[in-house]
Amino acid sequence: PATIARMQAVLSEPPLSDRIISVKIWREGGRLAYSSDASLIGRTFPPSDSLRKAWTGDLTASFDSLDEAENLPEQNIGVPLLEVYNPIHSIVTGEVIAVAEFYLNAAELESDLKWARLQSWGVVSLVSLVTFAALFGVVKAGSRTIEDQRRTLESRYRDLSRISAQNVALRLRVEGASRRLSERSEQGMRRISAELHDGPAQALAVAALRLDSLTKRANMPPDDREVAALRTALADALHDIRNICQGLSLPELRGRSLRDTLEAAIGAHERRTGTTVLRWPAPEQWPDRPAPHPALICLYRFVQEGLMNAYRHAPGAEVAVVCLTVEGQITVSVADRGPGFDPQGRTGGLGLAGLRERIESIGGRFTVDSRKGAGTRITVHLTQEAQP
Repeated sequence: PATIARMQAVLSEPPLSDRIISVKIWREGGRLAYSSDASLIGRTFPPSDSLRKAWTGDLTASFDSLDEAENLPEQNIGVPLLEVYNPIHSIVTGEVIAVAEFYLNAAELESDLKWARLQSWGVVSLVSLVTFAALFGVVKAGSRTIEDQRRTLESRYRDLSRISAQNVALRLRVEGASRRLSERSEQGMRRISAELHDGPAQALAVAALRLDSLTKRANMPPDDREVAALRTALADALHDIRNICQGLSLPELRGRSLRDTLEAAIGAHERRTGTTVLRWPAPEQWPDRPAPHPALICLYRFVQEGLMNAYRHAPGAEVAVVCLTVEGQITVSVADRGPGFDPQGRTGGLGLAGLRERIESIGGRFTVDSRKGAGTRITVHLTQEAQP
Protein backbone atom coordinates (compact mmCIF):
# COMPACT_ATOMS: atom_id res chain seq x y z
CA PRO A 1 0.00 0.00 0.00
CA ALA A 2 2.82 2.44 0.71
CA THR A 3 4.25 1.86 -2.77
CA ILE A 4 0.87 2.41 -4.36
CA ALA A 5 0.46 5.59 -2.36
CA ARG A 6 3.85 6.89 -3.53
CA MET A 7 3.01 6.11 -7.18
CA GLN A 8 -0.30 7.90 -6.92
CA ALA A 9 1.43 10.89 -5.33
CA VAL A 10 3.98 11.04 -8.17
CA LEU A 11 1.35 10.72 -10.87
CA SER A 12 -0.88 13.36 -9.31
CA GLU A 13 1.77 16.07 -9.51
CA PRO A 14 2.21 18.30 -12.58
CA PRO A 15 3.27 17.97 -15.31
CA LEU A 16 2.53 14.20 -15.25
CA SER A 17 -1.01 14.78 -14.08
CA ASP A 18 -1.63 17.04 -17.10
CA ARG A 19 -0.54 14.40 -19.61
CA ILE A 20 -1.10 11.01 -17.99
CA ILE A 21 -4.75 10.21 -17.47
CA SER A 22 -4.43 6.67 -16.18
CA VAL A 23 -1.71 4.11 -15.39
CA LYS A 24 -1.85 0.35 -15.15
CA ILE A 25 0.89 -2.14 -14.34
CA TRP A 26 0.39 -5.65 -15.61
CA ARG A 27 1.91 -8.84 -14.30
CA GLU A 28 2.07 -12.11 -16.13
CA GLY A 29 -1.22 -13.85 -16.69
CA GLY A 30 -3.16 -10.62 -17.27
CA ARG A 31 -3.30 -9.64 -13.61
CA LEU A 32 -3.32 -5.96 -12.72
CA ALA A 33 -0.65 -5.17 -10.12
CA TYR A 34 -1.56 -1.51 -10.12
CA SER A 35 -4.27 0.72 -11.60
CA SER A 36 -5.29 4.32 -11.16
CA ASP A 37 -8.67 2.80 -10.42
CA ALA A 38 -7.99 0.90 -7.20
CA SER A 39 -11.02 -1.32 -7.76
CA LEU A 40 -9.18 -3.02 -10.63
CA ILE A 41 -6.04 -3.90 -8.68
CA GLY A 42 -5.55 -7.62 -8.36
CA ARG A 43 -8.11 -8.52 -11.02
CA THR A 44 -7.23 -10.60 -14.06
CA PHE A 45 -8.26 -9.69 -17.63
CA PRO A 46 -7.64 -11.32 -21.02
CA PRO A 47 -4.46 -9.75 -22.48
CA SER A 48 -4.87 -7.59 -25.58
CA ASP A 49 -2.66 -7.88 -28.69
CA SER A 50 -0.70 -4.80 -27.65
CA LEU A 51 -0.13 -6.24 -24.17
CA ARG A 52 1.14 -9.52 -25.62
CA LYS A 53 3.57 -7.60 -27.87
CA ALA A 54 4.83 -5.64 -24.84
CA TRP A 55 5.60 -8.92 -23.01
CA THR A 56 7.90 -9.76 -25.94
CA GLY A 57 9.80 -6.54 -25.33
CA ASP A 58 8.10 -4.26 -27.93
CA LEU A 59 7.00 -0.75 -27.09
CA THR A 60 3.57 -0.08 -28.66
CA ALA A 61 1.41 3.01 -28.83
CA SER A 62 -1.99 3.53 -30.47
CA PHE A 63 -5.24 5.34 -30.14
CA ASP A 64 -7.30 3.04 -27.97
CA SER A 65 -10.89 2.17 -28.79
CA LEU A 66 -11.41 1.38 -25.05
CA ASP A 67 -13.55 -1.64 -25.78
CA GLU A 68 -11.78 -3.99 -23.29
CA ALA A 69 -13.39 -4.66 -19.90
CA GLU A 70 -10.54 -3.10 -17.93
CA ASN A 71 -10.99 0.21 -19.85
CA LEU A 72 -14.37 1.07 -18.35
CA PRO A 73 -12.99 3.93 -16.19
CA GLU A 74 -11.21 5.49 -19.20
CA GLN A 75 -14.37 5.28 -21.30
CA ASN A 76 -16.05 7.78 -19.00
CA ILE A 77 -13.30 10.42 -19.34
CA GLY A 78 -14.57 11.65 -22.75
CA VAL A 79 -11.22 12.66 -24.31
CA PRO A 80 -9.15 10.83 -26.94
CA LEU A 81 -6.51 8.69 -25.29
CA LEU A 82 -3.17 7.43 -26.53
CA GLU A 83 -2.53 3.98 -25.10
CA VAL A 84 1.16 3.17 -24.53
CA TYR A 85 2.48 -0.24 -23.43
CA ASN A 86 6.00 -0.03 -22.05
CA PRO A 87 7.78 -3.27 -21.02
CA ILE A 88 9.56 -3.13 -17.62
CA HIS A 89 12.84 -5.07 -17.58
CA SER A 90 14.66 -6.55 -14.61
CA ILE A 91 17.87 -4.67 -13.88
CA VAL A 92 19.49 -8.00 -13.01
CA THR A 93 18.38 -10.39 -15.74
CA GLY A 94 16.99 -7.97 -18.29
CA GLU A 95 13.83 -10.01 -18.60
CA VAL A 96 10.43 -8.36 -18.87
CA ILE A 97 8.94 -8.62 -15.41
CA ALA A 98 5.98 -6.30 -15.89
CA VAL A 99 4.28 -4.05 -18.44
CA ALA A 100 3.30 -0.45 -17.70
CA GLU A 101 0.21 0.79 -19.56
CA PHE A 102 -0.21 4.56 -19.82
CA TYR A 103 -3.21 6.45 -21.09
CA LEU A 104 -2.12 9.89 -22.33
CA ASN A 105 -4.34 12.84 -23.19
CA ALA A 106 -4.19 12.81 -27.03
CA ALA A 107 -6.55 15.70 -27.75
CA GLU A 108 -3.75 17.92 -29.00
CA LEU A 109 -2.13 15.04 -30.89
CA GLU A 110 -5.43 14.11 -32.47
CA SER A 111 -5.95 17.73 -33.53
CA ASP A 112 -2.46 17.82 -35.02
CA LEU A 113 -3.09 14.54 -36.80
CA LYS A 114 -6.38 15.79 -38.20
CA TRP A 115 -4.71 18.98 -39.39
CA ALA A 116 -1.84 17.02 -40.88
CA ARG A 117 -4.34 14.68 -42.50
CA LEU A 118 -6.26 17.63 -43.93
CA GLN A 119 -3.05 19.18 -45.18
CA SER A 120 -1.94 15.94 -46.78
CA TRP A 121 -5.33 15.53 -48.41
CA GLY A 122 -5.16 19.12 -49.59
CA VAL A 123 -1.70 18.61 -51.04
CA VAL A 124 -2.75 15.34 -52.64
CA SER A 125 -5.90 16.98 -54.02
CA LEU A 126 -3.93 19.95 -55.34
CA VAL A 127 -1.28 17.74 -56.90
CA SER A 128 -3.99 15.52 -58.36
CA LEU A 129 -5.82 18.56 -59.72
CA VAL A 130 -2.63 19.96 -61.25
CA THR A 131 -1.75 16.54 -62.65
CA PHE A 132 -5.26 16.10 -64.02
CA ALA A 133 -5.18 19.58 -65.53
CA ALA A 134 -1.77 18.87 -67.09
CA LEU A 135 -2.93 15.52 -68.41
CA PHE A 136 -6.14 17.09 -69.66
CA GLY A 137 -4.12 19.76 -71.44
CA VAL A 138 -1.81 17.15 -72.95
CA VAL A 139 -4.72 14.97 -74.03
CA LYS A 140 -6.64 17.94 -75.39
CA ALA A 141 -3.60 19.20 -77.29
CA GLY A 142 -2.98 15.69 -78.59
CA SER A 143 -6.63 15.36 -79.56
CA ARG A 144 -6.49 18.73 -81.32
CA THR A 145 -3.32 17.68 -83.13
CA ILE A 146 -4.87 14.38 -84.16
CA GLU A 147 -8.01 16.18 -85.33
CA ASP A 148 -5.94 18.69 -87.32
CA GLN A 149 -3.95 15.86 -88.84
CA ARG A 150 -7.16 14.00 -89.63
CA ARG A 151 -8.60 17.06 -91.37
CA THR A 152 -5.31 17.57 -93.21
CA LEU A 153 -5.27 13.94 -94.32
CA GLU A 154 -8.90 14.14 -95.40
CA SER A 155 -8.16 17.31 -97.34
CA ARG A 156 -5.14 15.71 -98.98
CA TYR A 157 -7.16 12.60 -99.74
CA ARG A 158 -9.85 14.72 -101.38
CA ASP A 159 -7.18 16.60 -103.34
CA LEU A 160 -5.54 13.36 -104.41
CA SER A 161 -8.91 11.91 -105.37
CA ARG A 162 -9.72 15.02 -107.37
CA ILE A 163 -6.30 15.01 -109.02
CA SER A 164 -6.62 11.31 -109.75
CA ALA A 165 -10.02 11.89 -111.33
CA GLN A 166 -8.60 14.78 -113.34
CA ASN A 167 -5.69 12.60 -114.47
CA VAL A 168 -8.08 9.89 -115.58
CA ALA A 169 -10.19 12.46 -117.43
CA LEU A 170 -7.08 13.98 -119.00
CA ARG A 171 -5.80 10.54 -120.00
CA LEU A 172 -9.12 9.70 -121.64
CA ARG A 173 -9.14 13.12 -123.26
CA VAL A 174 -5.62 12.67 -124.60
CA GLU A 175 -6.44 9.22 -125.87
CA GLY A 176 -9.53 10.57 -127.59
CA ALA A 177 -7.58 13.50 -129.00
CA SER A 178 -4.93 11.11 -130.29
CA ARG A 179 -7.55 9.03 -132.07
CA ARG A 180 -9.23 12.10 -133.50
CA LEU A 181 -5.90 13.58 -134.62
CA SER A 182 -5.15 10.32 -136.42
CA GLU A 183 -8.51 10.54 -138.14
CA ARG A 184 -7.94 14.23 -138.98
CA SER A 185 -4.53 13.40 -140.42
CA GLU A 186 -6.09 10.78 -142.65
CA GLN A 187 -8.80 13.22 -143.70
CA GLY A 188 -6.12 15.84 -144.35
CA MET A 189 -4.25 13.44 -146.60
CA ARG A 190 -7.45 12.74 -148.53
CA ARG A 191 -8.10 16.48 -148.84
CA ILE A 192 -4.59 17.10 -150.19
CA SER A 193 -5.12 14.24 -152.63
CA ALA A 194 -8.43 15.76 -153.72
CA GLU A 195 -6.88 19.22 -154.11
CA LEU A 196 -4.02 17.80 -156.17
CA HIS A 197 -6.48 15.84 -158.30
CA ASP A 198 -8.95 18.67 -158.82
CA GLY A 199 -6.34 21.40 -159.27
CA PRO A 200 -2.84 20.71 -160.62
CA ALA A 201 -3.73 17.25 -161.99
CA GLN A 202 -6.57 18.67 -164.13
CA ALA A 203 -4.41 21.50 -165.40
CA LEU A 204 -1.57 19.10 -166.24
CA ALA A 205 -4.05 16.80 -168.04
CA VAL A 206 -5.18 19.73 -170.17
CA ALA A 207 -1.53 20.58 -170.90
CA ALA A 208 -0.87 16.95 -171.90
CA LEU A 209 -3.81 17.01 -174.35
CA ARG A 210 -2.52 20.25 -175.82
CA LEU A 211 0.90 18.70 -176.25
CA ASP A 212 -0.65 15.66 -178.01
CA SER A 213 -2.45 18.02 -180.36
CA LEU A 214 0.76 19.89 -181.11
CA THR A 215 2.77 16.70 -181.75
CA LYS A 216 0.17 15.47 -184.23
CA ARG A 217 0.68 18.64 -186.20
CA ALA A 218 4.44 18.55 -186.12
CA ASN A 219 4.75 19.60 -189.79
CA MET A 220 2.47 22.56 -189.29
CA PRO A 221 3.41 25.84 -187.60
CA PRO A 222 2.30 26.06 -183.92
CA ASP A 223 -0.98 27.70 -183.20
CA ASP A 224 -0.54 30.71 -180.92
CA ARG A 225 -3.82 29.92 -179.19
CA GLU A 226 -2.72 26.39 -178.43
CA VAL A 227 0.58 27.62 -177.03
CA ALA A 228 -1.18 30.24 -174.89
CA ALA A 229 -3.64 27.65 -173.56
CA LEU A 230 -0.75 25.31 -172.77
CA ARG A 231 1.10 28.02 -170.90
CA THR A 232 -2.05 28.95 -169.00
CA ALA A 233 -2.68 25.34 -167.95
CA LEU A 234 0.90 24.90 -166.78
CA ALA A 235 0.82 28.25 -164.93
CA ASP A 236 -2.44 27.28 -163.19
CA ALA A 237 -0.98 23.93 -162.16
CA LEU A 238 2.15 25.58 -160.83
CA HIS A 239 0.08 28.15 -158.96
CA ASP A 240 -2.10 25.46 -157.37
CA ILE A 241 0.93 23.40 -156.38
CA ARG A 242 2.57 26.43 -154.78
CA ASN A 243 -0.60 27.27 -152.86
CA ILE A 244 -0.87 23.71 -151.59
CA CYS A 245 2.80 23.75 -150.54
CA GLN A 246 2.37 27.06 -148.77
CA GLY A 247 -0.57 25.63 -146.84
CA LEU A 248 1.39 22.58 -145.80
CA SER A 249 4.67 24.19 -144.80
CA LEU A 250 5.31 26.73 -142.07
CA PRO A 251 7.92 29.44 -141.73
CA GLU A 252 10.56 28.99 -139.04
CA LEU A 253 8.79 29.94 -135.80
CA ARG A 254 11.24 28.68 -133.19
CA GLY A 255 12.25 31.48 -130.81
CA ARG A 256 9.64 33.93 -132.12
CA SER A 257 7.19 35.86 -129.96
CA LEU A 258 3.42 35.66 -130.10
CA ARG A 259 3.22 38.99 -131.91
CA ASP A 260 5.77 37.92 -134.57
CA THR A 261 3.93 34.63 -135.10
CA LEU A 262 0.55 36.31 -135.58
CA GLU A 263 2.07 38.88 -137.93
CA ALA A 264 3.74 36.11 -139.95
CA ALA A 265 0.43 34.23 -140.40
CA ILE A 266 -1.47 37.42 -141.31
CA GLY A 267 1.24 38.59 -143.74
CA ALA A 268 1.37 35.21 -145.51
CA HIS A 269 -2.41 35.27 -145.96
CA GLU A 270 -2.35 38.84 -147.30
CA ARG A 271 0.37 37.98 -149.83
CA ARG A 272 -1.37 34.80 -150.91
CA THR A 273 -4.87 36.25 -151.35
CA GLY A 274 -4.12 39.92 -152.06
CA THR A 275 -6.53 40.95 -149.27
CA THR A 276 -6.06 43.18 -146.23
CA VAL A 277 -6.60 41.92 -142.67
CA LEU A 278 -7.42 44.33 -139.85
CA ARG A 279 -5.46 44.10 -136.60
CA TRP A 280 -6.92 45.11 -133.25
CA PRO A 281 -5.60 46.54 -131.12
CA ALA A 282 -2.41 47.75 -132.76
CA PRO A 283 0.15 44.91 -133.02
CA GLU A 284 2.51 46.95 -130.83
CA GLN A 285 0.19 46.11 -127.93
CA TRP A 286 0.25 42.36 -128.56
CA PRO A 287 2.44 40.18 -126.27
CA ASP A 288 6.06 40.25 -127.44
CA ARG A 289 7.78 37.60 -125.31
CA PRO A 290 9.46 34.35 -126.41
CA ALA A 291 7.16 31.37 -126.70
CA PRO A 292 7.44 27.55 -126.91
CA HIS A 293 7.49 26.15 -130.41
CA PRO A 294 4.38 23.88 -130.16
CA ALA A 295 2.20 26.77 -128.97
CA LEU A 296 3.45 29.02 -131.79
CA ILE A 297 2.66 26.35 -134.38
CA CYS A 298 -0.84 25.96 -132.95
CA LEU A 299 -1.51 29.73 -133.02
CA TYR A 300 -0.08 30.09 -136.54
CA ARG A 301 -2.33 27.30 -137.84
CA PHE A 302 -5.29 28.81 -136.00
CA VAL A 303 -4.87 32.22 -137.67
CA GLN A 304 -4.02 30.62 -141.04
CA GLU A 305 -7.09 28.37 -141.04
CA GLY A 306 -9.37 31.09 -139.66
CA LEU A 307 -8.35 33.62 -142.30
CA MET A 308 -8.61 31.07 -145.12
CA ASN A 309 -12.10 30.03 -143.97
CA ALA A 310 -13.13 33.69 -143.96
CA TYR A 311 -11.63 34.15 -147.44
CA ARG A 312 -13.49 31.13 -148.79
CA HIS A 313 -16.86 31.52 -147.08
CA ALA A 314 -17.05 35.33 -146.78
CA PRO A 315 -15.31 36.67 -149.89
CA GLY A 316 -14.94 40.43 -149.88
CA ALA A 317 -16.06 40.73 -146.25
CA GLU A 318 -14.05 42.64 -143.65
CA VAL A 319 -11.77 40.33 -141.64
CA ALA A 320 -9.91 41.15 -138.41
CA VAL A 321 -7.48 39.44 -136.03
CA VAL A 322 -7.94 40.43 -132.37
CA CYS A 323 -5.42 39.69 -129.62
CA LEU A 324 -6.30 40.60 -126.01
CA THR A 325 -4.91 39.88 -122.55
CA VAL A 326 -7.57 39.85 -119.81
CA GLU A 327 -6.74 38.83 -116.21
CA GLY A 328 -3.73 36.83 -117.28
CA GLN A 329 -5.62 35.02 -120.07
CA ILE A 330 -4.67 35.56 -123.71
CA THR A 331 -7.41 35.36 -126.34
CA VAL A 332 -6.80 35.42 -130.09
CA SER A 333 -9.80 35.75 -132.40
CA VAL A 334 -10.41 35.76 -136.16
CA ALA A 335 -13.65 37.57 -136.99
CA ASP A 336 -15.42 38.39 -140.25
CA ARG A 337 -18.61 40.14 -141.31
CA GLY A 338 -19.66 37.37 -143.67
CA PRO A 339 -22.95 35.49 -143.91
CA GLY A 340 -22.22 33.33 -140.87
CA PHE A 341 -23.52 29.82 -140.23
CA ASP A 342 -25.13 27.62 -137.61
CA PRO A 343 -22.31 25.93 -135.62
CA GLN A 344 -24.72 23.23 -134.39
CA GLY A 345 -25.67 22.35 -137.93
CA ARG A 346 -22.10 22.15 -139.23
CA THR A 347 -20.85 18.56 -139.09
CA GLY A 348 -17.87 16.85 -140.59
CA GLY A 349 -15.84 20.00 -141.14
CA LEU A 350 -12.14 19.20 -141.12
CA GLY A 351 -10.82 22.75 -140.56
CA LEU A 352 -12.65 23.71 -137.35
CA ALA A 353 -12.40 20.23 -135.87
CA GLY A 354 -8.68 20.12 -136.53
CA LEU A 355 -8.25 23.55 -134.93
CA ARG A 356 -10.12 22.41 -131.82
CA GLU A 357 -7.92 19.34 -131.50
CA ARG A 358 -4.73 21.38 -131.91
CA ILE A 359 -5.74 23.95 -129.30
CA GLU A 360 -6.98 21.45 -126.73
CA SER A 361 -3.75 19.47 -127.12
CA ILE A 362 -1.80 22.38 -125.54
CA GLY A 363 -4.39 22.99 -122.79
CA GLY A 364 -6.27 25.82 -124.52
CA ARG A 365 -9.95 26.29 -125.24
CA PHE A 366 -11.56 26.82 -128.65
CA THR A 367 -14.92 28.54 -129.22
CA VAL A 368 -17.00 29.38 -132.29
CA ASP A 369 -19.53 32.23 -132.30
CA SER A 370 -21.56 32.51 -135.47
CA ARG A 371 -25.10 33.16 -136.55
CA LYS A 372 -26.58 33.34 -140.02
CA GLY A 373 -26.31 36.89 -141.28
CA ALA A 374 -24.20 38.05 -138.30
CA GLY A 375 -20.68 36.96 -139.25
CA THR A 376 -18.34 34.49 -137.57
CA ARG A 377 -15.79 34.70 -134.78
CA ILE A 378 -13.49 31.86 -133.80
CA THR A 379 -11.43 32.30 -130.62
CA VAL A 380 -8.65 30.50 -128.82
CA HIS A 381 -8.36 31.02 -125.06
CA LEU A 382 -5.02 30.37 -123.39
CA THR A 383 -4.80 30.33 -119.58
CA GLN A 384 -1.54 31.04 -117.77
CA GLU A 385 -0.77 27.31 -117.68
CA ALA A 386 -1.30 26.94 -121.44
CA GLN A 387 0.09 30.29 -122.58
CA PRO A 388 3.09 30.36 -124.86
